[in-house]
Amino acid sequence: MNDTSQARHRPGWLNALGLLAIGLFAVGAYLGLVVSPPDVGQGELIRIMYAHVSAAWVCFLAVIVAAVYSMLYLWRGRPVDDVRAVAHAELALLFAGLTIVGGMTYSKPTLNTFWTWDAKLTLTALLFALLVGYFVVRGLVDDRERRGRVSAVVAIVVLASLPFNWMAAEWFRTLHPAKSLDPGGVTMEASFLRILIFNAVVAGLIYLWLALERTRLGRLEAGIEERRERVTGSREAIDV
Repeated sequence: MNDTSQARHRPGWLNALGLLAIGLFAVGAYLGLVVSPPDVGQGELIRIMYAHVSAAWVCFLAVIVAAVYSMLYLWRGRPVDDVRAVAHAELALLFAGLTIVGGMTYSKPTLNTFWTWDAKLTLTALLFALLVGYFVVRGLVDDRERRGRVSAVVAIVVLASLPFNWMAAEWFRTLHPAKSLDPGGVTMEASFLRILIFNAVVAGLIYLWLALERTRLGRLEAGIEERRERVTGSREAIDV
């Protein structure tokens, strides 16, 4: 059975993973919306934090994984690494968008503005723009191998922007609050921290499920594109 034939059938364990992710998402929403106490300073708005921070962490993870597969593609030249890089880059873009929307929703009632060109927010907007650029580049190149190489370089550039984004809240003390959870210590109350960690793990599980499913579909698309190129090449040879 070839690679495309294997990808055509969704394995049962992938369906089970999806059901598990959806079930745990419901539990996480209950914990965040019902069980979590209101924060002394932020009141009920603390509930938005569980989704906003979880989306941001998963976005960072997806950027890292996309860059790793991009490096593997540049090294080994295997098409499946490009397919996986695209799947994770798409999810990085999705979670970057959710991070921005969540941040704006959180920002208006707490900081009295939806958006400001604060360093952290600006770097997040830049991250989103770079991810959009990744797909613009892919759309401009027809040759599969060249498209994979060029977009892999863009994915590595996106990765290079990540440390600045991660540290921006510490380096530039502006409107965005400093991190309350990092290797240097935890300033968040345990009751909030437990629910945040649970929701972050669930977001990671949803990300994993979507990445595996998107990779399966990507392998199908790559197989179809390869067959189309072979048919086109055969017709051109006959015409000559």
